[in-house]
Amino acid sequence: MSLTSLITAEEGYPALEQLANGAREELLLSFRIFDPRTRLRTPELLDQGLKTWADLLRLVARRGVRIRIILSDFDPQFTSALHRLAWSSASGFATAVEGDVQILCAPHGQGAGMLWRWLLHFKIQRSVRTLREEDPLRLTPIQRKVLSSSTPVLRPVTLHQKCAVADGEDCVIGGLDVDERRFDTWDHDRPAEQTWHDVSMRVTDEGFAASLRAHIADTWNAAIACDAASLAQRALPMDTSVRPQGTTQLRLVRTFSSPCKGFTVLEPHARIREHEDVLINALGQAQRSIYIETQFLRHKPIADAMAEAAARAPDLQCIVMLPAEPDRVMFDGERGWDARHAQSLQLRALNIVRDGFGDRAAFVTPARPVRARKDGPSVFGADPIYVHAKVTVIDDNFALVGSANLNGRSLRADTEASVLFRDHDAVAELRRRLAEKWLSDAAEGTDITRADLWRSEAAANAALEPEERGSFVLPFPFKRLRKFSRPIPFLPSDIF
Repeated sequence: MSLTSLITAEEGYPALEQLANGAREELLLSFRIFDPRTRLRTPELLDQGLKTWADLLRLVARRGVRIRIILSDFDPQFTSALHRLAWSSASGFATAVEGDVQILCAPHGQGAGMLWRWLLHFKIQRSVRTLREEDPLRLTPIQRKVLSSSTPVLRPVTLHQKCAVADGEDCVIGGLDVDERRFDTWDHDRPAEQTWHDVSMRVTDEGFAASLRAHIADTWNAAIACDAASLAQRALPMDTSVRPQGTTQLRLVRTFSSPCKGFTVLEPHARIREHEDVLINALGQAQRSIYIETQFLRHKPIADAMAEAAARAPDLQCIVMLPAEPDRVMFDGERGWDARHAQSLQLRALNIVRDGFGDRAAFVTPARPVRARKDGPSVFGADPIYVHAKVTVIDDNFALVGSANLNGRSLRADTEASVLFRDHDAVAELRRRLAEKWLSDAAEGTDITRADLWRSEAAANAALEPEERGSFVLPFPFKRLRKFSRPIPFLPSDIF
């Protein structure tokens, strides 16, 4: 068994490229975003004249490797840009790669019930008018179908996982998608809107690889059953007769839901809720420390479990790393009711955790030691670093890294995959590397599990001018969150 942490795309992209290039018989790829135009970063591949992922997969297919790619599709009206990117990416791979290659552009099969289509009637009509104003040549087949239908299907959830398996033995799994937007370095030496902190794991283990392969097969077959668009060769079902089981030391953790219908239905039926169950169980056993990096912490059952753990273990420490705001708020200027409701769920969850832990908790957010532009986003006057990682480390014997955020959408609705490992050395190494990334050199040799270390360094940085700060970490801006949040009680929390 081998476990290697991959922090930011600077480490994650070359590892994924090497996994694909090393495939001998089979390569399975399941990603939310995977752009064939993404530039390669591995020097050995560049020396061969390869430039993009399309070039790399063309080479791999020519060797006779069986390739299966499942790309997430999105709602064609409300997330038109992502929907078009999914179709252009799938068709780009299909055009470039010849051989035993099957590609699915796959929405989750869940659609919104009639009640929600009625409530969103005016928003739907505006989006239809926008599509009608587009150049018809830019519309996807799905968007053209929307324009010819009187009852468009709304897609409230997605396939959110990001993982790959080569030859049933080598895997990359985490939160990182593949395109130029998501490439970032350890030092985040990029403008704020281009930063993207993420974490993945490279796992070499036949048992884990078999479990992940079976999960991708489940995802693939469910997509075919929901009439996902098949590009390249006709997509055929994958064999799922072998159902390998993980171990307590290393296992796959999943969220998997099934479409359901009904007048009031919005979210799907949660068939597999392993992320939620595993996390609540692990939090219930925490003794010394909880360290979390997540894009969202909105799920009340997780917050309640953390508060209960704080009450049970009097010296339990908690460190939570979050982006200052969601990317669509921070970078896109989104101010709609859905964004405000989502942030109200986060405020509720964070208040539960903060009340439970008191001064044993640190809530922090990262920013570059560079003064923010006047017209750009800022955190304490500095360029924010966007946190997209999904990491939970508990004590010295539990780490979970994958695609699932701590919100209802990831834990009950979207399709998600993560790796849980308990190897003490691997857990300690992941914790150490993340602390090394965020904290200053002065923290070396201190107890990185103590909340007061993170809280005091964040406060010290906030008191300095951006250029004078010795590390990335800053206090999480609760005041900004409270000002923006607006709860809407009738909205279900499991899709936010």
